[in-house]
Amino acid sequence: MKYAIAGARGSIEDPESTIKQVQEWAARHDAEVVLADARAVFGQDHLESAVRHALRAQTAGTMVAHTVSMETLRYLSAQRQVADAIRVAGIRRGTRELALVVFGTISIEEALRFFGWARDDAVLDARGKSLDILGIGNEAAATIPANRRPDLALEKVALLDVIK
Repeated sequence: MKYAIAGARGSIEDPESTIKQVQEWAARHDAEVVLADARAVFGQDHLESAVRHALRAQTAGTMVAHTVSMETLRYLSAQRQVADAIRVAGIRRGTRELALVVFGTISIEEALRFFGWARDDAVLDARGKSLDILGIGNEAAATIPANRRPDLALEKVALLDVIK
């Protein structure tokens, strides 16, 4: 399945309405969209890993969620339950930095244009973010050099399939 990843800046005032609009837009374009709070993304590799794990689960028939977009959010947040994934990585009122994945052939630029969001892939960077959001405390993070801490997010994504 074709997909594209981007970071964006926008203003979320009503998360439920925004999600509904995104779902309607995606349905009109035979696509799926992941919309996440970029505070839960620790680099483009983290988001890419979540996407690839979700696609692999889809192919294997082992998805927990009903859609590949929600399965991606589940992996991104390293949560077993969809509700917990939404709590950890879902958008909320006041979200200004977004992580976006568009599954399908429609361009991510078209999605950004439609919703009035400005592309800014820098919001996906790990700098200045706390791994606490993924359940990784300061003690664990301190065990490796600061430039390698995003690897802990990748480890959490991978462990979701291993630890039951």
